[in-house]
Amino acid sequence: MSKKLWQTKSGLHPLVEAYTTSDISADQMLLPYDVQASSAHASMLCKIGVITKDEEQDLQKAFDQILALYNKGEFVLTPAQEDCHTAIEQYITEHFGQVGKKIHTGRSRNDQVLVMMRLYMKDQVSEIQQKIKQLITVFEDVSKKYQNIAMPGYTHMQRAMPTTVGIFFDSYKQALSDLTLLIPGLLDYIDQNPLGSAAGFGINHLKLDRQETTELLDLARVQSNPLYCAMSRGFFEGTILSVLGQSMILSSRFSVDMMLFTTQEFSFFSLGDEYVTGSSIMPQKKNYDLFEVMRGNSKLFFGYESQIRDIILGLGSGYHRDLGLTKTPFVQAIDLIQSTLDLLLEVVPQLQINKVNLQKSMTKELFVTDEVYKKVAQGEPFRDAYLEVKESFFKE
Repeated sequence: MSKKLWQTKSGLHPLVEAYTTSDISADQMLLPYDVQASSAHASMLCKIGVITKDEEQDLQKAFDQILALYNKGEFVLTPAQEDCHTAIEQYITEHFGQVGKKIHTGRSRNDQVLVMMRLYMKDQVSEIQQKIKQLITVFEDVSKKYQNIAMPGYTHMQRAMPTTVGIFFDSYKQALSDLTLLIPGLLDYIDQNPLGSAAGFGINHLKLDRQETTELLDLARVQSNPLYCAMSRGFFEGTILSVLGQSMILSSRFSVDMMLFTTQEFSFFSLGDEYVTGSSIMPQKKNYDLFEVMRGNSKLFFGYESQIRDIILGLGSGYHRDLGLTKTPFVQAIDLIQSTLDLLLEVVPQLQINKVNLQKSMTKELFVTDEVYKKVAQGEPFRDAYLEVKESFFKE
C-alpha cells in the first residue's frame, strides 16, 4: 500500500481514510498542472542551490516520464495516495532516489494545490472566453440571416408586441458580448502565483525565488501575502463561477425559449433528427431533451457554486481541511460550462425556421400598441389614446 507523505508508522483507520480522502478523480484530471508547477519549482530549487543541476535534470526526466505514462492512461491515482501530489513524489523517490525527497522543499501541499488550480483556472477561463466569442459570432450570423422575419414578442408568456427572429437571436448575442467585458478582469485577477506561500506563512531560513517560478509558469505576478494565498482557495473559485455563471443563466433562458418555440403549438423552430430523441412507447415523439438537460444543468451549476460558497463561508484565515472539498465541485462546474457552450455552438446554427407558422402567429393583438402611438404621433395624450384603443379593441 502507498504511504502518505506525512505518515510515519501506523496507517489510518479504514473508516477515517475513506471519509477524509477527497474524490481523486479531480486530481487525476489535474495532475498535468501539478507536474507543470513542480517542474518550475525544481528549476527554482536548483537556481537557489537546494539541489544540483544533475538532480534537477533527474527531476525533469521524472516529470517527462510521469506525463508520458499519464498520456497513455498508465499513471492512475489510488485512494491510498490521497492526491496527485503524493503520487508524483512517490514515483520520483521510487525511480530516482533521494532527489524525490527534496522536491517538496519550500512548499506545502496547500500551495501545490493553489498553483495547480491557478494554472487550471487560467487555461479554462481562457478557453471559455474563446468559446463565448465563437458563440457571439454564431448568434450574430443567425440574427443577420433572419433579421427580417417577423415574430411575436412575449411578456408574461402572452403575446405582446411584434419583433423579429433577428432581434430575438441578437438579444443573446448582446448579452454574451457584455459578459466578455468582464472576463479580461477575471483573468487578471487570477493571474498570480501562490507557489512558495507554503502552508500560508511562507518559509523561513530559505530564500525562495518566487519571481523565478512566476516567470516559468507564465503567471503575471507573485501573490505576495502568504496568508492571503491560503485564504484565496475557494474564494477565487467562487468568483470565477460567479462571473462565468452568467453564461449558464443565458443558456438556461435560451433552453426555455427553445422548449416553448419547438412545441407543436408554436413550431417556430425545429432541429434535425440527429439532435432530438424519441420515446420508448410513442412512435411519433420527437423530444428536445438537449434543452431540458441544459435547463437542468444550469441548476446543477449553481448548486456547485453554492457548495463552494457555503464551504468557505464562516472559515477563519489560514488553511482548513474543508477547503479540499471545493476542488471537485469547481471542476464539475467548469465542465458544465464547457459542455454547454460546445452544445450551443453546434445546435444554434442548425435551428430551422418555420416561416409559415411565424407568419400565422402575427395576429392583430400584437399591433394594438402601434395604434396607440399613431394617435400619440397626431398629438393626442398617451393615456387618452391608450384608453380609447383598449376600449375599441375589447369591443371587437
